[in-house]
This record gives sequence, structure tokens and C-alpha cells, in this order.
Amino acid sequence: MKINAKLWITAYLVLCLGALAAVAAVVVKVDPFFHYHAPRTDVYYYELFNERSQNNGITRHFDYDALITGSSVTENFKTSEMDEIFGTNSIKVSYFGAYYKEVNDNIRVALENNPKLKTIVRGLDMNYFILDKDDMHDEQGTFPTYLYDDNLFNDVNYVLNRDVVFNRVYPMLTENDQEGFVPGIASFDDYGFWMSGYSCGIHYIRPDGVPVKGAGEPVHLTQEEEDILMENIRQNVTALPAEYPDVTFYYFFTPYSSIWWQSKVEEGTIYQQLEAEKLVIEELLKYDNIKLYSFNLLTDYTTDLNNYVDTVHYASWINTLILRYMYDGKCLLTEENYEEYLASELEFYTSYDFSLVNEQVDYENDYYAEALLNEEIKGVAPLEVSEVTALPDGGFEVLIEDVSAYDYLVFDARNTQERQMEVCLYDGEGELLDVYTAEEGKLDGEWHQYLEDVSHVAGSVRLVFNGEYAPEDENGEEKASAVDFRGIVFY
Repeated sequence: MKINAKLWITAYLVLCLGALAAVAAVVVKVDPFFHYHAPRTDVYYYELFNERSQNNGITRHFDYDALITGSSVTENFKTSEMDEIFGTNSIKVSYFGAYYKEVNDNIRVALENNPKLKTIVRGLDMNYFILDKDDMHDEQGTFPTYLYDDNLFNDVNYVLNRDVVFNRVYPMLTENDQEGFVPGIASFDDYGFWMSGYSCGIHYIRPDGVPVKGAGEPVHLTQEEEDILMENIRQNVTALPAEYPDVTFYYFFTPYSSIWWQSKVEEGTIYQQLEAEKLVIEELLKYDNIKLYSFNLLTDYTTDLNNYVDTVHYASWINTLILRYMYDGKCLLTEENYEEYLASELEFYTSYDFSLVNEQVDYENDYYAEALLNEEIKGVAPLEVSEVTALPDGGFEVLIEDVSAYDYLVFDARNTQERQMEVCLYDGEGELLDVYTAEEGKLDGEWHQYLEDVSHVAGSVRLVFNGEYAPEDENGEEKASAVDFRGIVFY
């Protein structure tokens, strides 16, 4: 009996270990975090969903020659735009809330594992200048260090992780059997992208308005703070450019909103902030392969809260603008202009009337701010519709020869519960592409703005509107009809 018991226990242990080994082998084979190998996109479909678990594997095993990184204010960058503008094959490996060390450590991994990497775009959060060089952001939970080292023994935290096995690997295995399954990987454009979950404008950021106080007593940078800053910058910002002189580092100060600057003015710490910024600029300008940009003097944008979801996080179209400006060399800081830049920055934000933000118009559609930027980003002037053709059975139509250069159709409409607007979009062959109707909250007889995405449409189009075009009486005064339209513009 004793022998049988021992054999039974041994057999049971062997069976359990074998089962665990089999599970571990499947995790290694599928590898949703890319810890062991590049994604097997010919067999499985990979979601990009966990930056701190997947970024290290991405930087180690993916094929790329350019990299976008930084904290949450870099998550809205699109690699498709980066590749179109810079002619690269890029990845995005942002870290929500990341301090400088975490970002820099990952760039080092990328450079050590990928000799093709020649272009790095990195945001430098101005909030993080005066942080200890080894500080790590820990509010996102326990950092998965086992995914960042070469210790096979602690990989048990990955290969036998309940969440990984049942919520990641198992669904990836079973979805292969579904009809119409297509293997592949999610887009880096969507990786970490948070814009769709937020709104912009003063009524979202400060629904009760922005109170304005007087300027505080000046606070200046101390020697201790200067020492901390320099250690942080030299370890986590300039060390890699010094080691890799053939790699171009596109650094930029993340452009915070005017109400962030307002807090600095009212606290008196704007002097400390700009003194720190001066030290950072002077240190970075020592390196020929660092291109340093600041967009803080694009004050038409920083003072317009329609471009922000909070005091520091800007909308995705600002990310697009940053890429375009960096490629074009706009807002580049140099030895010749940085002192004038700092003086202008101090002058503007210490003299700006912050109460003006309370008078801003909050766009009815957030993406109208992006539409207005299309000319600046793409060099395409808005197309304002000035001629319409009345239709025999009512309504009117608009013919456009080519909408390929435009991303948005914008117009105003006024309608009621009794009859609501309808706009039909046809292509050049007469095929119906889209039908636009009013949302429930806009059927109140008041003018409302509509913004429709037409970036997927190319060539000639025909728009059919089921109402009157900006109707006026014989005296030129506005009169209401069942459904009215005005201000039709392609951006």
C-alpha cells in the first residue's frame, strides 16, 4: 500500500507538471505579449491592449525603423501618419503616466535589439523635469518586471498566469475556428488611443468656468532641484543620443493648455518652470542628433480648450499637427532662437488674460477643431459651397468634382420632431454611400452643427438635401421652413 501510494503521488505530480508544462508551451507558442517571439500573424489575431505588458516584446521582436514613445499624451499618435509623413515603418510604444526612466529604458531595449532603428519621436512631459532619475510611475499596478528581463524562472508569472491563459490565449485559439476568421494584428493607430472616450472644450474641462486669481509670489529653481533635474535629463534623455549618434531623436515638449500655465502663474512657479526648461534646452542642444521642438508658443491652439480634454492632455489632431511640424522643421529650438523663445513664453503667459477662456465657444462637435486644422496640416483650403441646385420634388443638391483631399463635411441644419433633415451622399456612379440624419437632441427647431467623416470617399460626389438652403425672404431676412440648411463646407 505504501509503495502504491508513493507511485500514485508521483504519477499525480508528474501528471500535474505535465499539464502545467503543456499550458506553458501553448502560451509560449501563441505569446500574446510577444515575450519570446514576433507575433504569428499568419495563424492568430493579436490585440494590442496592455502597454506595460506588450511594449517590451514589441520593441524586441517587431520589424521597424522608427519609434514613437512617451506618456499618455503620445498615445494618440498614429503610426500611419508618421509613416506617411516621414516615410518610415514605425511602431508606437507609449506608456500611460510614464516618467522619463520607464520610457528611456524601453528606448534602450529598442536600440540594443534593432540596428535598423534610426528615428525616434518622444514627448518630454514638462511636469516631469524635476523628478528623481530612477522614479517610476506605480499607479498602474505592479510593474511586470518578469517580461523585461532574461530570467526564465520568473516567466512562470507569464506562462502560467490565469488571466493570460484564459482571457488571452484561449480566445485566440478558439477564434481560429470561427467562420470568416482573419489572422493578423491590431493597428498601432489604435494602440493606447483614448481620444474617442473623451470630450473637449471648456464646458467639459471646467463646466463651472475657470476662476482667475492674481499672480503669485515668484518661486525660483533651487540648487537641489537643479541637481535632480540634471541627473534625470542626463540619465534618461541625453545618454542614448550620446551612445547612438547615427540615430535621430525628435524630442518635443508636450504642449499643455493655457489653464495649466495659469496655475503656474498663480502659484508663482512659472519662473521655476521656465528656469528648468532653460536648463533642459541647453543640455539637449549639445547633441547634433537631437531635434528639440516646443509648441508652447502656438498660442492659438494652447489657449483654445476645444483642443484639450483636460489641462494637459491635448486632442489627437494636435498629435497630427506635431508630426507635420516636426517634419517641416517648424517650432524647432536652436542655439540662435531658444533665449528669445523663453522670453516670449514668459511674456505671453504672464500677461495673458486667462478669463478669456470663459468666453470661448464650445464646439458642438469636438472634431470641428480638427476640421479647422486640415488646411494647416495638409495644405488644403476649405471648400465652401456657394451654389446649390433646387430639385423638382423639393430639396436641393450639391455636386463636387473631387472630395479626395477632404476629411469632413460640415453644415448647419435646423429641424423639428415633425420633420428632420436628411442628407444623402452619392458617389460619381450614383451609388448611395451614406445617409446623414439628425440626432434626437437636435430636433428642437434650433440651428445645430453637423460634422460627417468623408475621409473614406474619393472622386466626385452628389449631396442631396431634403430642405431649403439658407432661406431668406425678399428683404434678405431669414425665414424658417420645415428643414433648413446653411454653411456647407468641406474640410
